[in-house]
Amino acid sequence: MADFLIPENTSALPFEITAVLNDTNSSSEKELTLEAYLLLMRGPKHLPIEIVVPLTVVYVLIFVTGVVGNIAVCVVIVKISSMHTATNYYLFNLAVSDLALLLVGKFQPQ
Repeated sequence: MADFLIPENTSALPFEITAVLNDTNSSSEKELTLEAYLLLMRGPKHLPIEIVVPLTVVYVLIFVTGVVGNIAVCVVIVKISSMHTATNYYLFNLAVSDLALLLVGKFQPQ
């Protein structure tokens, strides 16, 4: 397995990373394993619950607001005959494309 050099200043690193560094520093060599290097560069694999819950709430609010608002725009433009203008057809197309982005963009692989 490839080894990587440990950075000089490790005092500002999170606890998980410093624990891995302390485990790998048992010898006098300053080298990291691939797993320790990835943890150092990318951070932990899972975010803490204090970050996940607010992000989830914000994403759900954005999704629901976007879907409801764009459907409302489409319904109003279709139902009211005075709204059948070129500009409103353009806004209708924007609302449909925004709906498509909201619905399809949700299923992108991570």
